[in-house]
Amino acid sequence: MNYESVLNWYRKSRTPVLSAERAIELYFQFHPRTAFVKTLPQNSTLVDIGAGDGSLSIFRNWPDPVRQDIRMYAYSIEKGSRFDDFDAYELSDWNAQPPEFNGQTFDAVLSAHFIEHIKSPASFIDWCVRKLKPGGRLYLEWPSEASNEASMPSISDLVKADVNLVISRFDDDNTHQDLPDRDFIKSYAKSMGLHLVAEGVARVPWLEDELMANYRDAEDRFPAQAAFWSWAGWSQYLIYEA
Repeated sequence: MNYESVLNWYRKSRTPVLSAERAIELYFQFHPRTAFVKTLPQNSTLVDIGAGDGSLSIFRNWPDPVRQDIRMYAYSIEKGSRFDDFDAYELSDWNAQPPEFNGQTFDAVLSAHFIEHIKSPASFIDWCVRKLKPGGRLYLEWPSEASNEASMPSISDLVKADVNLVISRFDDDNTHQDLPDRDFIKSYAKSMGLHLVAEGVARVPWLEDELMANYRDAEDRFPAQAAFWSWAGWSQYLIYEA
């Protein structure tokens, strides 16, 4: 990606096929993170590590299928606005003290855009090995190398060109540590006994254009940002079983 390609993509004329509501619903329905949650075994316990505002709790009820059987827990450095929608949550600075949840173990761990914020990504794998039940599942998502390409324009340069995104390049976020190396994560997880069952880059190509057609100039910046992340191949994911 470079400055011109991002500008051309952002400014491209598009005519929506879907309604705005349907486009965002399908984006989440087909995103590998949501699919991971929606296809967990019945009555699973799931913990979201680095839960942000707690929006993962929405996926118990939307989109289909409804998964009220899943018990959800959240962890972050501070309380998110939706944390009260979880069955329980824990707060701490991971670098000082990872969560314990009173010794509870989980059927599933989900972590999206968290390991790039901590000093030791290996410490997250160690924690998962300790807290996952036998046969438990892990979904791990973080920025890909595409986010860190030298040619990727900075958000400050894009904003000057009226490209209204939140983040473009990995180092636009000064809370990011070094970008965790994919090969290291895979090798370390394997050495700790986790079994890789799926991997990829989070892309939903048709829905990128549908989101931009419906939301490019909307006040809510998330849909256009999500379309950019997808188009740029900005996020990678690994799915493991314990």
